[in-house]
Amino acid sequence: MNAHLPKHRAVPGLVWLGPLLLLAGLASPALWSQWRSGRMAELLVISLLALGAGAGLARWTRRPIASVLVAVWLALLVLFAGALPVAATLLFALACIALGGMACPRASLGEQALTGALLVAAALGWLLQLPLHHAPVYLLGCVALVALRHRALADALRAARDGWRDAVSGAPRAAAFALVVLGLASTACWLPTVQFDDLAYHLGIPWQLQEHALYRPDPRLQVWSLAPWATDVLQAVPQVMSGREARGPVNFAWLALLACGVWRLCRGLQASASVAWLSVALVASLPFTASLAGGMQTELPTAAALVWLAVRVSAPPDGSLRFWIHVAILAGGLAAMKTTAAAMAAVLVLWALLRHPWPTPGRILLVLCVGAGMAGASYVFAYLATGNPVLPLFNGWFGSPYFAATNALDPRWNAGFNAALPWNLSFHTSRYDEAFDGGGGFALVALGGAWLAAFLHRDLRALAWVSGAVLVLPLIPIQYLRYAYPGMVLLVPVAAVAASRALPSRFTALAVALCVLNLAFQANSHWTLRTGIVKQTVLALGQDAPVFAKYAPERQLAALVRAQAPQGRNVLFLGPGNPWFAELGPRGRSPTWYAPGLQAAATAADADASGQAWIRLFAAEQVGEIILRPSQATPAQRRALEQLQATQRATVGDAEWWSLPE
Repeated sequence: MNAHLPKHRAVPGLVWLGPLLLLAGLASPALWSQWRSGRMAELLVISLLALGAGAGLARWTRRPIASVLVAVWLALLVLFAGALPVAATLLFALACIALGGMACPRASLGEQALTGALLVAAALGWLLQLPLHHAPVYLLGCVALVALRHRALADALRAARDGWRDAVSGAPRAAAFALVVLGLASTACWLPTVQFDDLAYHLGIPWQLQEHALYRPDPRLQVWSLAPWATDVLQAVPQVMSGREARGPVNFAWLALLACGVWRLCRGLQASASVAWLSVALVASLPFTASLAGGMQTELPTAAALVWLAVRVSAPPDGSLRFWIHVAILAGGLAAMKTTAAAMAAVLVLWALLRHPWPTPGRILLVLCVGAGMAGASYVFAYLATGNPVLPLFNGWFGSPYFAATNALDPRWNAGFNAALPWNLSFHTSRYDEAFDGGGGFALVALGGAWLAAFLHRDLRALAWVSGAVLVLPLIPIQYLRYAYPGMVLLVPVAAVAASRALPSRFTALAVALCVLNLAFQANSHWTLRTGIVKQTVLALGQDAPVFAKYAPERQLAALVRAQAPQGRNVLFLGPGNPWFAELGPRGRSPTWYAPGLQAAATAADADASGQAWIRLFAAEQVGEIILRPSQATPAQRRALEQLQATQRATVGDAEWWSLPE
């Protein structure tokens, strides 16, 4: 009998409780009415093609199919995301490994890469508003790090190669399955950037650094412009170096870091190689893993960093200064990603304080300074510029003039915090996210019993508590599923290990079945996966224009404005449903809730049927170019354009570009 298996006869029954509840939930006709088979068919075709290519290459090269699948998915990324962005991301990753190796020389390659990336994000965060961010500067910095640390880097790469061989040889079939599922999630990395929040906000830093070599946040025009920015900074570095958006390759790297972290966490819990690989597959199969890989939201990087922080904290007790500084780097890096990520990191820091010896008071001060330096840039600049370090959050307390004096959260996601949340998040997902039912996957229900069983294992109990707290914490104030994704990721390995101990002969079948079910509902996690956009990207061979024309025509018009319009003329995006102005930086404007003052002025201007109020507003904002959708233009806006004798410059899809006279 497994030494870790508690002597409770009810443990297998507790684990089976999850699958039984899952079957009950799947019997709902309402759930299946929102299911779409098209994405599942795409995934099946892609997986068969990848497996076929991998099997052929494996026979030819005499290498394990899992290793060949990595090369297949990377080649497809190059094809659809572009060779230059992939090359720039690879160089940046090597530089991060080199830098991280100085901070944690005995850590694994993945941990070094993450640590180095967080150090870069922290350093650049303090320097964003200085005109230093040129492509040659970034290239020189990356090359210098790689050159200076080439011996240590070579040793780390050799160790990673040997570790990979051991991991694959320990469970070759499970490894191949996990790489297929992980590769299917990575297909979202092929897409051009079209998600709403990316176009309205996240593209701001990458494009401003590429165009202007510095970042000029303006909370009057974008109330989120001073929000924690670490992940957007990391997106910017390869984009600046390659001169092209690199969201897909960067997210591919985040997926790799997440998978490596889950593997290491499971092995640290004494799980077999097979269980570790199946845990990787379970995390990769979560529908939100794919949808987050298709955008620039922070939850995918947050999940990766949390898993690696859990790996570090769950290690044998260590009270050394190096250990605590490493914890400060990881926790501070999480705080620099998002305010909710800071709260999640605090849970693991508390676990570290309970598990590991504390350093001396003098060293504690040093550790706190490191953590503050890692986390502080956006919060300090936000406070100095607006009076609110977390603008627009908690503005009822801080009273910044840039946003309403309220602490209210989005009322759409106040469905109620209660014990039924795991069930509702799984089967009534549309109440908790801009998704469709089933779009959150079914791990919370299917593995719920296994998570409870983990409390009966002495070596799993602490991580079970931590994963539950990280899952629940962001759902208390607002029941928004995307915020719970990092907690779901952290819960999967501990539940999977507990299930494998209770049902050693059944776990593989259960894990594979859950992965297939999650993949079947992947399209329900986000509209980009539901509309066939992956297929269109493949048919366009990675060309962005055809995809933009259908899903985000404003992006093509913005590119035309950058190329053809005079630099001194600002650009106003009039469509209230398409405020996609982030890539135009300080020139972009949109009269929506992102800019409350401009929104109020636009509302007042619409009340003036003569159009004169809009003409005055154009002049006040120095607007020379306007991007709109005719179906959304108000009579007052049309009247203003007529009186100004505006000229229509271009049309893409439903969107138009108009120029005002000089």
